[in-house]
Amino acid sequence: MDSFYPLTFNANIHTALWGTESWEISGHASSPSTVANGPFAGRTLQDLAAKYGRGFMGARAPSETDFPLLFKVIDAKRRLSVQVHPNEVTKALTGGEPKTEMWRVLGGKGPIFAGLKPGTTPAIVEENVKSGRFEETLVRHDAQVGLTLFIPGGLVHAIGEDVLIYEVQQSSNTTYRLYDWGRVGADGKPRQLHIAESLKSIDFDLPVPVSREEVVCPFFNFRPFRANGEIKIDARPDTFTALFLADEKKSILVPANTAAVIPATGTVLVTTLGE
Repeated sequence: MDSFYPLTFNANIHTALWGTESWEISGHASSPSTVANGPFAGRTLQDLAAKYGRGFMGARAPSETDFPLLFKVIDAKRRLSVQVHPNEVTKALTGGEPKTEMWRVLGGKGPIFAGLKPGTTPAIVEENVKSGRFEETLVRHDAQVGLTLFIPGGLVHAIGEDVLIYEVQQSSNTTYRLYDWGRVGADGKPRQLHIAESLKSIDFDLPVPVSREEVVCPFFNFRPFRANGEIKIDARPDTFTALFLADEKKSILVPANTAAVIPATGTVLVTTLGE
């Protein structure tokens, strides 16, 4: 059997109307990460997950062949559209992939929108989208470094301009665009909205998120860690460990059953699979 070791990946940059999105660690079929170092160099994460299964991903992985999480760095120069993603229940109504995620602000001072104001109904959502006043429906949070928000599937959200975010999410590429601030795309036409799919996906009972230090959910566990020279990763059979060295903007994946000592100073963002 091949020996596992800490993996780094080649750049995987997606350019959008609003800025750039770096898929730091991705096994998603639409854009899998390619290993940059060691004997696995040139292999995709998708291929490694399919070949080595839970021996590579950990016993908690929900699939034997698919890498379960996707890690991004989102550099928003302009506002993203207002979006919502399906969850494990509503995916059956739309046919989309479920997506629960979390955000950790790395920089910038712009707005973040997450959650609907109390009392919002489907009728209010439709009316305010059509009238162009949907911002009045959203709860605004001011970005500051370290702000950490949990965004479960079904929560309406948007990243504002001048915000740099580290995102951990289920491996999904389903996004329903509910509102787009009245702007047009590169072709000069309004971008497509997915109002019907959004209304099927919104969970109107979700509370407005508040910043937290750690995130624990069924899909992933996240915590920040202050490293002083190095961080030690124990060999765990139940989960891989994903590291983001915030000061270096560097991502490292330590497979399951792999021990490692990673040189690191400053804030390290640590993610493992949820239980």
